[in-house]
Order: sequence, then structure tokens, then C-alpha cells
Amino acid sequence: MYTDRITSPDNERIKLYKRLYLDKRYRRKEGLFVLEGARLVADAAGSMDLHSVFFTEDAAKTYSDAYDLLSAHSRVSIITDEIADIISGTENSQGVYAIVKSPVEEPISDMVRDAKRVIVLDSIQDPGNMGTMLRTADACGIDLVILCTCTDELSPKVVRSAMGSIMRVALCHASFEQAVAELKAVGHTVYAAVIDDGAALGSFRFAERSAVIIGNEGNGIPPEHVKLADMPITIKMHGTIDSLNAAMAAGIIMWELSRYE
Repeated sequence: MYTDRITSPDNERIKLYKRLYLDKRYRRKEGLFVLEGARLVADAAGSMDLHSVFFTEDAAKTYSDAYDLLSAHSRVSIITDEIADIISGTENSQGVYAIVKSPVEEPISDMVRDAKRVIVLDSIQDPGNMGTMLRTADACGIDLVILCTCTDELSPKVVRSAMGSIMRVALCHASFEQAVAELKAVGHTVYAAVIDDGAALGSFRFAERSAVIIGNEGNGIPPEHVKLADMPITIKMHGTIDSLNAAMAAGIIMWELSRYE
């Protein structure tokens, strides 16, 4: 469309970017979130509505293909290196940033109806774990991820860790009880990933319509939530290890789940 130049950190769009970066409630209120990185921002151009895009002068030259692509889709502004230092969330920034409109979330009842392979994240709080799980869900072809009292999936740390998968994985929010009720209503078998005393992963075949609950990093799935599942499952360990990082465990389970078309 057109390019302008921003030289003041008091510019309204720069202030908007900074506030969106820091404030979860403001992201929800405005229906906007931020991206950083040439590939991430360029990928967004094909799947999301871009509010504003910012390049440093060097970045516009280094990532000229991305600059040309994004200039055709949205308002692109050239910013100074000083402004880039203010808004960057990484030590070695590429100098490419964007404000993006948040995806419109469909009702959970509609989303579970067509989803065969579902992951339910129950109180995942670490942004790195969340991002890794979303990226793994993307890689394993998971149809839907339901977030129940989790960290904000649109926070910069989650978005960066997910490396673009936030734009490709179907997501919805629900209370845990609502998620399980909606899944069972359309015929899903609900599995709860527990540390021990569950059926050994690999010793059974997942149902055609399956949903697996992954619990909190430190506390796992609350006992009252496990009781709502149809079947507890466990990744059997060897040696002296009794548990895995939540994102690693989720990855193993999602890979196993992906084997059943």
C-alpha cells in the first residue's frame, strides 16, 4: 500500500506495539497481538490480518522479499534502530515487527465436531512449553488444541516459541469441564496423561475420535479432572527417571496419536 517513516518512540503505533507486547488484558481488549522476525511476519501475511508492519532500514534491504510482500498487504513503516531497540524482545533482532489482528475464535461446540485428534492443555503456564506444544501439534497434524486456564497463547514468548504454528493450529478456550463435556457429546474418547498407573502408551490403540489431556508442568492433571476422563494413560519410564518435561511428554503422545488417521 504505502510506506512511511517513524522516528519518534511517541508515535501512536509504536506505543500501541509496546503496550500489546506487555499487557495480556490489553491484547484481549483490542483483539491484537505482536510478532517479531522476518519469517514470522511474512508468514502472517498469507493467513492473518495485519494492522501495522515495521522494518528498520537495514532489515528492508536484508529481507527485501519479505519487505516487498508485506508492502503489498499492509501499511509498512520504516523505523529507526533506536525505536527497534525499544520494541524488540530479542537480543539479536532481525528488525522486522508487526501488529496483527487476533484470530476470531469459533464456538467450541463447532470446533470439536469436525476434529478427530484433539489435545486439551490443562493449566499449562510456561510460555516456552506452550509454544513447543503448539509447534508439535502443528507438526503432528493435531486437529484442535483446547486451552483450559493456560498462559496466554498470544504472548510474545509463546508466539516466538511456536515459530509460526500459532497461525496454523486450530485453538479454542474453555473451562475444563466444558471441554470434556463437549468432546464426549460428539463421541470423543478422552484420555488423561498421568505419571503412573495408566495404560502404557503404545499398548493400546487410540479411538478414532480421541482427545488427550496434558496437565500442568509441576502438578500434572488434578485428580478430579482425571476422573472425568475415560482412560488414564502413561509413558512408561526406564531407569531412575519418573517423569518428563510436559512439552516432551506432550510431543511423544501427539506423535503416537498422529499414527491413527
